[in-house]
Amino acid sequence: MRNWTKLNSRPYKLLLALPLFLAACGEENTAVSYLAVNHTDKPIDSITINDQGGILNVDAMGGGGADVCCVTVPKTWRPGLTVKIGWEQGGHFLRDAGGNFVMRNGDKVFIDGSWKFSTVPVPEYTAKQRQHFDIHFLPGDQVMVKLSDILPWHPDYRPIYPIEKKAASQ
Repeated sequence: MRNWTKLNSRPYKLLLALPLFLAACGEENTAVSYLAVNHTDKPIDSITINDQGGILNVDAMGGGGADVCCVTVPKTWRPGLTVKIGWEQGGHFLRDAGGNFVMRNGDKVFIDGSWKFSTVPVPEYTAKQRQHFDIHFLPGDQVMVKLSDILPWHPDYRPIYPIEKKAASQ
């Protein structure tokens, strides 16, 4: 079980803001912000990048609204560049038999979900695209990452932002 208020506290958020590294030693690197977009019908409670802290609470069929600092990437893309993404899904607040949230020390009690991990390739990128590092959670526990200079809700962005997909299917 996790104390949700403590996870959202300032010290924890500062810990999450520590740079995450994708780059190899000896390369010229740069730090870029990152965001996550969830294309599934289940919220994502937490993510990690190369086993380091990450974003909390990526809504089902959404996300991408706020950048987090930072991921360090090589200034020049190289073949074989990969990243290990971890994500936790299925966490929930504990409720009593009457459906009310269980509180401990004034905080809702959070039950951790299960963690999954995937190592994925980082597609080729240009200097212009080194604006932010985007993580896409796709159906079937698939993960896609990319560096981009446009945000996920822009009409030219791919993959299409999940809310647009949802609206198109109705």
